[in-house]
Amino acid sequence: MALGVLMVQLGALMARAVPDARRTEAFVREHYAFAWRILRRAGLSPEDADDAAQRVFLIATERLADIRPGSERAFLFRTAAHVASKAHRSRRRRPDAPSIEVDEAVDAAPSLEDLLDQRRARDILDGILAELPLDLSAVFVLFDIEGLKKNEVAEALAIPPGTVASRLKRAREEIEIRVARLRARARTKGGMP
Repeated sequence: MALGVLMVQLGALMARAVPDARRTEAFVREHYAFAWRILRRAGLSPEDADDAAQRVFLIATERLADIRPGSERAFLFRTAAHVASKAHRSRRRRPDAPSIEVDEAVDAAPSLEDLLDQRRARDILDGILAELPLDLSAVFVLFDIEGLKKNEVAEALAIPPGTVASRLKRAREEIEIRVARLRARARTKGGMP
């Protein structure tokens, strides 16, 4: 389910319960992509991330008055992490069903080779991040990928800013080590440069 469907559902909810519909709509439009990316980085499929994003924003719109200005992404990160965790637990309880993954529409601008290279790089990064301890990967994703400031990361993870800096340094070092190992393995097999 995409942003448009979520907006329709939230519109109905807002008409009944949310006094400031414009603020809510602006909040969802501004932060939907961020929350969706966090859910994908948490290991959810695109379809599951769509559903989970809806849950995140239903929770957020109910609590919108409690979210301090400037802390929106921190709140959404914590909520998305909680929703993703629940989705993983729910999935483990369900029997495996065959899934068909449909690739998103391809922009005509990049070549197929470029898209494939980007996909491989993204898959490698996702694999490396999945191997890292959660405390390191969360800091790296929020700071280096999502572009949050260190104080926003500290707030999102409920840790001191100094801890953010040290975890970010450790995460980058671990990633560099793992990339070097992958490159060394690929060279011996004649793959990655």
